[in-house]
Amino acid sequence: MNQKIKHLDFYVMETIENLKGWEYPKLKIVKSDRNIFLGSGTAACVAKLFAEKFNGVALNVSNYQRFFTRNLGKDFVSINIVNASGGKDGLKMAQFLKKMRFKTNLITCNPNAPAKKLVKSTYVFPSFTEPPTYNVSTYSSMIYWLFKEDLKKIKKIIEKIKIPDLRKYKYVFFLASDKYDIIAEMVVRKVSETLEGIGSNGDGISNGLHGMLRQPNKDRLIFCLNQKYPFENRSDVYELNIDSYLGLMLGAYYLIGKNQSEKDTKNLLKNYQKVSKKFGWKFNKIW
Repeated sequence: MNQKIKHLDFYVMETIENLKGWEYPKLKIVKSDRNIFLGSGTAACVAKLFAEKFNGVALNVSNYQRFFTRNLGKDFVSINIVNASGGKDGLKMAQFLKKMRFKTNLITCNPNAPAKKLVKSTYVFPSFTEPPTYNVSTYSSMIYWLFKEDLKKIKKIIEKIKIPDLRKYKYVFFLASDKYDIIAEMVVRKVSETLEGIGSNGDGISNGLHGMLRQPNKDRLIFCLNQKYPFENRSDVYELNIDSYLGLMLGAYYLIGKNQSEKDTKNLLKNYQKVSKKFGWKFNKIW
């Protein structure tokens, strides 16, 4: 991992160029309130998008064990682990669910996923290898499969985006229209993973205005996602408008990447190796 790492914006544009030409798995999900989708980190957000499309319940790594322990005798239509590497938390989820005698599907981007031996079926989505935590092509391929959004339109909008200087601020609050609150959650994590010294949080507007922006803060940028700032005009507000789950995610990732430094990437690699060793994450080569 001594080679120079390209920034997030590079992988955004590479992903857009590849998505349409890839072959996708034949994953058939019946719409039902008894579908379960679970994931960790950004995968938990993508699990919510699966539930948005096919109904059911979305769970994350912090709450899934409590849910299944309480619902041990329930008859679910499908249980689906969303996990790009099929290792890390995805492996632990598969181990737990097998122990609980639930039949599970794995939705991944790794044909050699460690968790595949523990599940009923594995569905491998296309992607290319990326640096740790980036996960641009991996989850983009799943979101594109879900909603088939207009890639040409997304690319044109992103190419014309005005790039804000996020380094002027110590904190970014993502205020999304309620439909896109999941994207706010995704980009909050991406800022935390990618940019040193910048804190972040975010929500849909209906929930986000409850106590979260009450105090003035000269070091904060209010980053609106498909949402007008509902109060006075101000210089610390930036708006990104792309009416598309995939487009809004990739547009925000692109802006974050344009603010990324070489020091950011070194921090990321050092931290990722440390965390992987600490928690025993298992996966094949991802970059």
